[in-house]
Amino acid sequence: MEKKSRILYLLKYLHENSDDSHPVSSIDIMNYLSEQGIKMHRTTINSDIGHLQEIGFDIITIRSSPNKYFIGARQLQLPDLKLLVDAVASSKFITLKKSTELIEKISLLVSKNQALELKREIYTEHVIKPHNEETYYTTDRIQEAIRSKKVLEFKYLKYTATKELIFKNHGFAYVVSPYTMICSDDHYYMIGYSNKHKKVVTFRVDCIVQAEVLAITAYPTPTEFNPTIYTNQIFEMFNGTSTTIELKCSNDLMHAVVDRFGEGVNTSLLGSNHFKVITEICISQSFYGWVFGFGGKISILGPTEIKEEYRNIAKKIIE
Repeated sequence: MEKKSRILYLLKYLHENSDDSHPVSSIDIMNYLSEQGIKMHRTTINSDIGHLQEIGFDIITIRSSPNKYFIGARQLQLPDLKLLVDAVASSKFITLKKSTELIEKISLLVSKNQALELKREIYTEHVIKPHNEETYYTTDRIQEAIRSKKVLEFKYLKYTATKELIFKNHGFAYVVSPYTMICSDDHYYMIGYSNKHKKVVTFRVDCIVQAEVLAITAYPTPTEFNPTIYTNQIFEMFNGTSTTIELKCSNDLMHAVVDRFGEGVNTSLLGSNHFKVITEICISQSFYGWVFGFGGKISILGPTEIKEEYRNIAKKIIE
């Protein structure tokens, strides 16, 4: 029993205290094990480490007097974990409290010295963090409903003009058959089918509260439903009327167009300085805002009614 405990304590010490920049000596290991009430000879360390290496642990031995050891390759290397920490810290979907908790857990995957690097100061002042702590668990319930093909019941929040959060739909519960979740502009959205409205609908996950999975079989996913096409069409998650549009774009905006509509978007040259885009989207205020944001480098060629609506919106902005 003591041998099993000794090897486990040895592995724990190496995991928490050693890396390629911070090897630990056999004396360090013996002192630590002694604190745990385990007595051993220095030569036993090599034997125990050999057993760990045999079952797949990458433990590197530095031959010296005394010998030094460190864990080499881990399942997730420090650069991998730095990316995860940065993503968690800068996410608009994860609350500040939950971000801190997740970073602490990620830090447990490396040595204490490497953990200090992970907890380095990350500039996130520009990140608007949500305050809905329930969101983290709402996501799990949505995934549960999708896996079990059951209906999800929930309430939905919205802001009033005085910045007060209230229930939308007068507090009545929404009932939706969830199909999938997607991330757009660092927000999570649930896409599903509403029996009440007889159509596919979209909800922002951080606005969903009091979510419960019901013992009701979900409405089957329509065979023609394609999440990628649907996402591109509804354009930044605002529902509108599906329309085929034509845009005239400056040549230097091709990257922005591909980012928005995907590599498969229909484009063609339009003179030497511009190209034309033909695509189908759901027209919404966010679409007009997107066009306006390029300062005249994108113009709407058609349909005529869309051009006119854009003109009217532009006039209202400068009134």
